[in-house]
Amino acid sequence: MADKFYIEYYTDPLCCWSWGMEPQLRKLRYLLKGRLHYRYVMGGLLHDWQHFEDPMNNISRPAQMGPLWMEAKHTTGQHIDETVWLHNPVDTSYLACMAVKAAGMQSAVAGEAMLRELREAVMINKQNIGEKEVIFDTAGKLQEKNILDLQLFNKAMHSNEAADLFRKDLETLKIKGITRFPTLLISYGKRTVQITGFRPFDVLLDAFKALDPDLEINENINKEDYIQSWENLTRRELKEVQNLAVSSS
Repeated sequence: MADKFYIEYYTDPLCCWSWGMEPQLRKLRYLLKGRLHYRYVMGGLLHDWQHFEDPMNNISRPAQMGPLWMEAKHTTGQHIDETVWLHNPVDTSYLACMAVKAAGMQSAVAGEAMLRELREAVMINKQNIGEKEVIFDTAGKLQEKNILDLQLFNKAMHSNEAADLFRKDLETLKIKGITRFPTLLISYGKRTVQITGFRPFDVLLDAFKALDPDLEINENINKEDYIQSWENLTRRELKEVQNLAVSSS
């Protein structure tokens, strides 16, 4: 069997560009199923507004985040409602990052599901994922889907272990000099490539081919099978695979 690709994915539930790259990443994961080993590293994008400043995008207060999200919406095509920054601004992403780590203590599937649900909550449904009520409502939905045990999640959220896991993620960011999200460190054998920022599918695929020149991918995707492979898909995520040949079987 071919060797696996190991991916460290530096991201944050509040990162609009990470959400914007979900269509490409989901297609890659489908095409390379069985060959990808994922590890999510939470970035702690927003501790609080008192200490936040993004001079590159001229952002120092919530209302100024709206135009960046609008740009991400038009660039990526993903569903993003930037009006959250006017009507229900998020005050921190630290609690959401903690929630991903706490869910991940139960299983990798639970951690990833929490990340996805929180992204949908803020990007699509304009919910403040900096609020405990939103976090635990999200956890409750995952329990209904038999993905998460809510009681264990609640215990983990108040534990030192989840806090330490998030703290280690923040330390990893500093050690590796990661300052932008999304950032992917893709390793294959002894080689590693880094991809920073939003990138189209072809650029991502080329990175994998550069690591493994013998990589062969059957890009003939069955639409129905693809839909069933995910809990839910945005229109943009479905469009990403509709650009490929779709089998009739």
